[in-house]
Amino acid sequence: APVPAVGAVGQQAPPPPLPGGDLVGYMRRAKHPVAALFHVLFKVLAMIAYLFGNMISSNFIFVFVMCVLLLACDFWTVKNVTGRLLVGLRWWNNVREDGTNEWRYESLPNREEVSSVDHRIFWFALYSTPVVWMILLVIGLLKLNVQWVIIVLVALVSSGANIIGYYKCKKDANAKFQQLLASGALGALSQTASSSAGRSFLSSLFTSGTTQQQATTSAV
Repeated sequence: APVPAVGAVGQQAPPPPLPGGDLVGYMRRAKHPVAALFHVLFKVLAMIAYLFGNMISSNFIFVFVMCVLLLACDFWTVKNVTGRLLVGLRWWNNVREDGTNEWRYESLPNREEVSSVDHRIFWFALYSTPVVWMILLVIGLLKLNVQWVIIVLVALVSSGANIIGYYKCKKDANAKFQQLLASGALGALSQTASSSAGRSFLSSLFTSGTTQQQATTSAV
């Protein structure tokens, strides 16, 4: 049997960047395997329904509704469940009374709690899905299948919304992390400066007291 790669500290090396062939085995390494499964499952089911739905039913309306329901399940799952569990991020959009949009973001304070496997599965599936749908869009346009193109457009809108939301959420989390690092460094610098000032003050008092004692001794 092949010997697994070992890191510098004697631990097993991290998994490869992409799942590769053994997708199920890769997902079992995840910290949240069920969330990772559903993060991919609804995407795959929607594509299967799009590609092979006409084999199940010749009624386009039935296939359309089935695809849209799967896409809606995927959008809701990614937005509210898998993003929070796999990468510690969550976003939502509120509409104010004046009609303007307000983007809200949540992020996990401790990034070390996010598994590297969960991280790779989440972002790989999130970014690769619209690429596949874009290919299907081109094929549909070349075949002039206008009805099927509508399904692809719905898929691109739903996946694109999650990409934009999580991109902004990740950007906001990075800004908060940098701000936290800066505030921590500033606090450490301030504490060091205060300690140095205190030591200097005590040293000056000790030196002054010694000088006065020497002057008194000399006078006597």
